Amino acid sequence: MRPRPKGPARQPLRAGRDVYIVQTQPGFETLAWEEIAARVEGAQLLGFRTVPQRAGMAVFSAPRPDKLSTLRLAEDVFALICYRRGLAPTRASLEKIESSVRTALYLEEALHARVKLTPGSRGGRRLRFKVVTRLVGDHEFLRTELKRAIETAIPGRGDHTWRLDEAAADVEFWATMIEDEWMLAVRLSDDRMRHREYKIAHLPGSLRPSVAAALGWLSGPCEDDVVLDPMCGAGTVLIERAHLGRYGMLLGGDSDRKILDAARENIGPRYKPIELRLWDAVALPLADSSVTKIVTNLPWGIKHGSHAANRRLYPRLLAEFARVLKKGGVMVLLTAETRLMRELWRDGMFKPLRVLQVSILGAPAAVYVCPRDAIPGPEDN
Repeated sequence: MRPRPKGPARQPLRAGRDVYIVQTQPGFETLAWEEIAARVEGAQLLGFRTVPQRAGMAVFSAPRPDKLSTLRLAEDVFALICYRRGLAPTRASLEKIESSVRTALYLEEALHARVKLTPGSRGGRRLRFKVVTRLVGDHEFLRTELKRAIETAIPGRGDHTWRLDEAAADVEFWATMIEDEWMLAVRLSDDRMRHREYKIAHLPGSLRPSVAAALGWLSGPCEDDVVLDPMCGAGTVLIERAHLGRYGMLLGGDSDRKILDAARENIGPRYKPIELRLWDAVALPLADSSVTKIVTNLPWGIKHGSHAANRRLYPRLLAEFARVLKKGGVMVLLTAETRLMRELWRDGMFKPLRVLQVSILGAPAAVYVCPRDAIPGPEDN
């Protein structure tokens, strides 16, 4: 086994009846914490963790879990019931983990929180369970062996009658081992938090709701916002911005009628005032300086279009965005075309105030936050 590389020291975490984890796509965990700090009174950050290409996690304490189900930037919420660090990468650590599972102190509090936060959750003496495991780093054991060790230990707790049932589990235990650090958490949320109930019409490559919410959060929502998504797809960005707070108007459009129909189906009669139009994003039927925020997922050139097409498209999009964006406004762009964006940045097409390196379903991407003052417009020529 190779010796472990020494990286930056991580702040130790802790388990407890008041300790929770929110999970996001990698790179968005710091934004998720910003939302928690703003919305959950008394929350205290304990640290961040990442499962490469799989998940970003913010670990924190909070006096009460009540508001955690209302978070928009989180994909899942967990209660952290067991934590150990300094575990060796050898098979002997599996025995230590089994022992920790059998004696974990905070499971009952997690089960009560789960029933409170997620309507329809089942409680009681007899419970079916499943185990989800993530393993990062070099270890003598496999992820499946870690999973089996935890599955063996849970029925030995003696607090409930536990039955392993992956197809119809009442309780999900999520075990994450990152190098020498191991965490066991109970999932408090269900798929409704991750996928949202408004998502009736789904499109290939549609943006994940938590990511759309993060883009809206980065725009700095204000109650008089005129928010534009010039390539709105299924409408996810506009809907999530509506949930972040009051606004003046939501504007969205696409060049494909079928895509606009999907957006209208998801939006329904809600989120007014809102307008959806058929248009070309490089020739928007909008007046100069008419919107305060532009929030959009640019074409990645993977499922639609191509990298060569994007090299021609992106400069035209940036120029059009600069035309319609008011002085003092903000543009938030998500794309996997990071090399192209660096070239455009170098050429003076835009100058981001903030760049977040992220991963979405395993694909590397970046979010660019750019104030209008840093985008050359017609008046600059």
